[in-house]
Amino acid sequence: MRKFLFVSFTNQLDYSGGTQCATRNLQALQDLVGKENVHTFLLHPREGEKTLRSLVTRFCDILRCYMGALTHQTQQEILHEIRDNHYTDLFIDSSLLGVLSKQVRNHFPNIHIMTFFHNMEYDFMTSNIKDGKDYLHAFWIPLAKYNEVCACKYSDNIIVLNDHDARRVEELYHRKADAVIPITMKDDYNSVSEAKEMVVNKRKNALFVGSYFFGNITGLTWFCDKVLPQTDIHLTIVGAGMDAFKQKVKGNQQISVFSNVPDLTPYYEDADFVILPITAGGGMKVKTAEALKYGKYIIGTREALAGYQVDQETATICSTESDFIEAIQHFDRPFRYNAASRALFVSHYSYSHSLTLFKKLIQA
Repeated sequence: MRKFLFVSFTNQLDYSGGTQCATRNLQALQDLVGKENVHTFLLHPREGEKTLRSLVTRFCDILRCYMGALTHQTQQEILHEIRDNHYTDLFIDSSLLGVLSKQVRNHFPNIHIMTFFHNMEYDFMTSNIKDGKDYLHAFWIPLAKYNEVCACKYSDNIIVLNDHDARRVEELYHRKADAVIPITMKDDYNSVSEAKEMVVNKRKNALFVGSYFFGNITGLTWFCDKVLPQTDIHLTIVGAGMDAFKQKVKGNQQISVFSNVPDLTPYYEDADFVILPITAGGGMKVKTAEALKYGKYIIGTREALAGYQVDQETATICSTESDFIEAIQHFDRPFRYNAASRALFVSHYSYSHSLTLFKKLIQA
């Protein structure tokens, strides 16, 4: 029986897309080989007072090319964990941990290593640092590339989220991805016939679902300032921590904001379409899959729809203010529920679909 060590790092935002995808990956391994045969090692962000010693240690870790909360100490702990427990497989849940794959391969040449690329981190770091003019962290760019080089060189299997990332892996690192496993989620929505037959509201109701963090707020603020006033729709905003955004739009009769709701179903069912004006971040957006799960037509940016196999029956891709206005004004679908969106979710972005893909990879 194969025995897996799953290595990932924690995120302060437990509801972030990366965290949800990591949880999905762990769940898939547990479902396929048994929970008792999958053990986890979580890397935690550096915390505590910044002393001279801690700064020197951090500098030494940077020279060793460690990223993703990996340190020399935690690397040694992982090596001891593998040695003491005789793991047959190592699943590394980020290409930022490529240096770890190199060290594990050097110490344990027979272990099977899989690395999951949540994103093309070299591209992501380059874009973010240049766009944000965060030149103090420019050293992250070569570190990200070196880790991805190591991940490709020392991993038996490389897994990416979409075809675009698969092409970039081959372009940058001359390595073919072994599997493309997109963002997926459990199919826990059972739509009743009444929901499928709900007609579009006379005054169209758009929905945005997302937590209060910069990747969402930047695009949402732009949409509320530039696009919304030029339409006659009502916008419902739902998400963790969104009370903070509620204060920013207080008094705007076109907007309703709900924070930390127990069940998203009634909000999705009451929406005529979903808007996703996301302009920052990387990888595939979990909320896009969620909108498809509920059978919603999406009007969103290229960033929000990146990696998804959408067409005109499921989404409209917008790049500018006028694109969004036109898409909203010309939205003429008769029902709130869009069967094409739901079908796309079931066939490509449901957990059962990704489980099948993981099974093929593990049994290969």
